[in-house]
Amino acid sequence: MATSLITKKKIAKAFKKQLAVKDFDKISVVDIMDQAQIRRQTFYNHFLDKYELLDWIFDTELQEQVTHNLNYVSGFQLLEELFFYFERNKIFYAQLFDIKGQNDFYSYFGDYCQVLMTKIISEYQDKQTNQIEPDYLTFLTHYHARALADMIKRYVSQSDFTPSLKYLKQIILTSIQ
Repeated sequence: MATSLITKKKIAKAFKKQLAVKDFDKISVVDIMDQAQIRRQTFYNHFLDKYELLDWIFDTELQEQVTHNLNYVSGFQLLEELFFYFERNKIFYAQLFDIKGQNDFYSYFGDYCQVLMTKIISEYQDKQTNQIEPDYLTFLTHYHARALADMIKRYVSQSDFTPSLKYLKQIILTSIQ
């Protein structure tokens, strides 16, 4: 089991290196495995295709960053960690956000933003004396999750944009009150 995880991480690292120099659609399994210095068939022992590899990388890394910490730190602390994570991995995620179609990364990422916004809003709603209507709560969560996904997409894709966590926090808190 540990060997399998090590192999997957080595393949993922090679894939990220390839993405730093090539567009996603130009990268083949052969390119990835040559970079990893592992035989090609080993890739298929772990992943169906490069889309499944992408899902695994995102799921594994973001789980470590966000999901595994949901019960240990505040939602806004997780948000800060998320921005720090994307700052370190800008090139990789800029490529992922450019992928369109069936394995659309943006939609997948939106689900993580939804989880994070649910946590943030519920933490601050618990401090309020008046409760938010369920329909409005659903709307707010979805609205802020999509806004966050858009903001992060722009952040990794455009060098001239740096989001303000201060303003984001202020907007979220104002909408809850």
